[in-house]
Amino acid sequence: MKRRLAALLLMACSLAGAEQEMTFENTNFTLTLPVVETDERAWYNYNRFRITAHVREENWFATAIGDLQHHLGRAVVRSDAFTAADALRSDTPFATRTEAVEYGEGRLYGRLYRLYGGYADERHRVSAGLQKISMGVGRIWNPTDLFNPKNPLALEPDEVDGVFALAYTYAPGTLSQIGAVAAQRADGSFKYAARAKGYLSVADAALNAIEADDVRMIGYELEGELMSTGVELRSEGGWFEDKLLRTRFFQGVAGGDYTFENTLSVTLEWLYTSRTFEREPDLPAGAPDNRVRSRGYGGAAAGYEFDPLLYGTLSAIISARDGSFYLAPALRYSLDDDMSLGVGGMFYGGEPQSEFGSYGQSGYVNLRVTF
Repeated sequence: MKRRLAALLLMACSLAGAEQEMTFENTNFTLTLPVVETDERAWYNYNRFRITAHVREENWFATAIGDLQHHLGRAVVRSDAFTAADALRSDTPFATRTEAVEYGEGRLYGRLYRLYGGYADERHRVSAGLQKISMGVGRIWNPTDLFNPKNPLALEPDEVDGVFALAYTYAPGTLSQIGAVAAQRADGSFKYAARAKGYLSVADAALNAIEADDVRMIGYELEGELMSTGVELRSEGGWFEDKLLRTRFFQGVAGGDYTFENTLSVTLEWLYTSRTFEREPDLPAGAPDNRVRSRGYGGAAAGYEFDPLLYGTLSAIISARDGSFYLAPALRYSLDDDMSLGVGGMFYGGEPQSEFGSYGQSGYVNLRVTF
């Protein structure tokens, strides 16, 4: 592990005389959350101070991102739900966060979010290190992404752990790509992926394959405009084999989006799976984010610019099985070029035993400063 990190550090230092950019960002959420153990509501504050450094010299590049995260609120920090979430670690051969320093009502720790470098030109791109490997074209769900899957129910769905990987992409033409990925996991094993993408008359299409000790996937992607209407249609899906549980299933999404002249943007998606998972022993080890309880889910997301400073969003998900639903409205106001203030909530509805009905409601205030 030390040799890998030293190699990346040496590469970054060798670019010390190149073009450099460093930014600092502080993101703060103050939330009111339900605490299951006490059946009461409690205040909770989450603060993330992020340092991002980019270095580039001609075709060579390096990126490092580190976080200092602070959680404050005794009732929440000591809850079973927080403890379980906090115990999760990145699927990497080395620790990407420090042990938490606990005091009174809070806890503090550091996290290595990204650390990678590489080379890119018109035809080739190779990168190595702790990075994000993106797969799929879905906006709300990405079932074919088994490297950095996002959680649409999370406070920040795009905040995902990186993977320790070597990735290569070759572009034989302006509309085609061929790529491969090898990522080392926490247990020392590897997860491999191959990807081929091209343009087929009316749409971009891709074939993806993933192979690991515990999972295998053959997937596809389709994305294109509907007859020059401005409506973008997309679909992705995969045939999964969980080798540990000896089960196979299909999961995919289909949807589209459109932006109106008045700045209103709308995205609609449908998620389908051929198998549902009810109990913990049934959950697939190789595809943890494909564990769903309903055969189908409907999803929608909308955004609207009320004026140049005020922007609103609304996300919604509904389960076709029991009608339970999730709503996430949010408003963001730009205080200046480097500071914004947001308010929002995460609301769940349905019967107490339904998929989303058992969650409690929450609201938050968010302040983000970049300097």
